[in-house]
Order: sequence, then C-alpha cells, then structure tokens
Amino acid sequence: MKELFGGRKVSGLSFNKQEFYQKRKEYAKRISISGIQDKLSLAFDEHNTLVTTDIEGRYILKPSPSEEQVDNSHDICANEHLSMQISKQIFKIPTADSALIPFSSGELAYITKRFDYDKNGQKLDQEDFAAVLAYTSDKQGKNYKYESSYEACAKAIQMYIPASMPALEDFYQRIVVNYLIGNADAHLKNFSLYRAQERKDRSLTPNYDLLYTRYHILNEEGYMGLDLFENEMDSPTKAFEAMGYYTLEDFELFAEKIGIKTKRLEKIFERILVSTPEVIKMIKHSFLSEKGKEAYRKNYEERLKLHLCYSIEQYGFSGKMQKVIDRFL
Repeated sequence: MKELFGGRKVSGLSFNKQEFYQKRKEYAKRISISGIQDKLSLAFDEHNTLVTTDIEGRYILKPSPSEEQVDNSHDICANEHLSMQISKQIFKIPTADSALIPFSSGELAYITKRFDYDKNGQKLDQEDFAAVLAYTSDKQGKNYKYESSYEACAKAIQMYIPASMPALEDFYQRIVVNYLIGNADAHLKNFSLYRAQERKDRSLTPNYDLLYTRYHILNEEGYMGLDLFENEMDSPTKAFEAMGYYTLEDFELFAEKIGIKTKRLEKIFERILVSTPEVIKMIKHSFLSEKGKEAYRKNYEERLKLHLCYSIEQYGFSGKMQKVIDRFL
C-alpha cells in the first residue's frame, strides 16, 4: 500500500473485467501504452478511487487474456507479479512497483506503478533501447525490437551513462535473471534509459515486463529476447555450437566483452547462487496455481544448473566461476 499507492487504502477495483474491455475499446485509438497484452491506465479520482483514464495515468492494469490467446492464461498475472518480486525483493534490482489487485468480481489482475513521472507529475525523459539504438520497423522490419543484441545495449550504456560500470553490472544481472526465469521476450523495448528526478545524467530505468514466457507459449522458440553477442558468428563458443543455447562459457565471455572484471563477476554469481532457496520459497508462496508453481520452479532450476552454470569439460573450457558454482551447487 505504501510503495504502490502512497499509503492510500485500496481494497480492489470498482469495475469488473467486462467493464475493463469496454473501456479498452473506447480508449483504443487514444492510449499509447505499448505491448500485445491488453492494458489500461489508471489514476485516482477525487474520492481516492482507482479509475480508468486515457490521460496522465499513473498505473498500468493488465488482466489475464483469454485461453484462446495464450496457454495457461489464468496464471499470467501471478507469473508477472512473481517475476517482478524475484527481481526486486531477492536480487535487489531496481524494479517497478507492482501488485495483484482484484476486480469487483474477485478475479486478480496485475497492476504496476509508472516510473516515468516525477513526484510533481512531470513526465521524465525516457527512451527504450530501440530508440537509443535507432531501431525502427522501417529500417529493420516488423521484428525490429528483436534484431539487436545485449552486447549492443551494453555499448549504449557505456556511451550514455557516465558511471557506466555499476550500470553494466546491473544490466548483466538483469540479463541473467531474465534467462533464469525463462523470459524469452526481453527485447529492445523492455530496457530503457531515463533521466530520474533532479538528475541531469541518464540511468537505467527500473526493471519491467518480466515473465516466464514459455509457460504461456508452449511452442516458443529461443531462450532470450535478443542474442547475447553483437555478431554471433564472430563469437560462437564451442558450448553454444554443441548445445544450441547459452551456458557458462557464453556468460563469462559476455561479461568479458562488456568489461566486467572477474572479481565483480564472482560477486554477481555468488548473489545469484546463494539466492536460490529464496527464489524457490517465493515461488511456493506465489499466487500461481500448483501447476504453475511446479513449472516455474522446474524451469528456474534447469536454467540455473543445466544452462547458466553448465560447462563442457572436454572442450578445454575452464570456467572462472566454477569455484563459486561448486560452493553452492
């Protein structure tokens, strides 16, 4: 209540899901919130009630879509909420405030507070990485937001953020967390730079739009929204050639390419590995169905042990992080 609503007592929404879609239809030509999943802006009215709005909304509301749109749609709101809490509470990554809130019918929807307004209601200067890298549908085609790499994003961070090293370590950890939770939709528009209130320099915005995607898209291809490396043909590891997905060798190479020193990388891996019991506990206590909890846990543990921390000895690769991994796995 304090973080999301400034201490206001909000028990739920005054409208149901059907009314949400009626408003969504009315606002369709006027709202500018990007993304495929249906969403609306919310604001407090003079009675401190959350209502839909098409102007100056401070919150974004997303209900579960229909089963025809995605698999296991009943779990999608709890999935995003859990993923955001793992980022924020466990890994201490700056992350947009979020919660689950009931419609008047009792069904839960996902709500998040916008971070692109300051306390005085002024819109902050924000650009996602598609804009930062000048990727557009006209130049790169309709899938432009998937056509770059995390290495290219890291180079942009080095260019536009003065204290780039802490930002790069933060960015690296975000990429790893996205990989672990199974977010294959972490594309260019899901990372942004902004000028926070009373600051002249840019920084990474809080984390947002986190989701274990394969649970809802069963035939999903790929493991990440973008390639790790700017030119995959120039940087294929033997492990990637053999496995077809990223493993320890790739993530160590990626850290090296973006300038993260071994000692700092050890700290990142230690933080990730020591947090595994907390992640499993949070999954258990989430709002996911039992089926969803089991799928999320299984995916996370497999990504951790058989992807991020996996290496192939016969290829002569000696992982710098192996000693850290051996202490916790």
